[in-house]
Amino acid sequence: MSRRTALRSLRLLALLVALGAARRVDAQYSVTQVQPLAFGYLTQGVTEVVRFTDTFRRGVVALDGSGNVWVRVTLPTALVSSQGGAIPLQFLAGDVASQDAGKQAQSFDPAGSTRVNLTKGTALLLIGGRAIPAVSQVAGTYSATMIVVVSSTKF
Repeated sequence: MSRRTALRSLRLLALLVALGAARRVDAQYSVTQVQPLAFGYLTQGVTEVVRFTDTFRRGVVALDGSGNVWVRVTLPTALVSSQGGAIPLQFLAGDVASQDAGKQAQSFDPAGSTRVNLTKGTALLLIGGRAIPAVSQVAGTYSATMIVVVSSTKF
């Protein structure tokens, strides 16, 4: 009988930092969490992988605005509990994707940035990743925050 660690979800708190270049001070974008990344109940010592293609568990963030923009995500390194526990997280190339309106999702390396076209409507960020609970992981509710930065210029 395996012991299980309860984990409700990785709450993606999408924060907007609208960076306007000097020539485009009026640029405004919105970033909205549509669905949190949810690892579900984790088994101690067993890595849980959520693919960005998993429509039920992946995180989804909507981007609105106009024009071509650059997006960078800062992903957490661990889920934490209010009791001080931590579950390491891992996000590799191919775990995160962007999807322009009417197009197929394209994965990208979350350590860098990606170009998104908002001229035809809302674009989506699709977030997958890995939770790596320890064999001695303490049960509880764990969460983390990610940051989304949108800019009209490449960073």
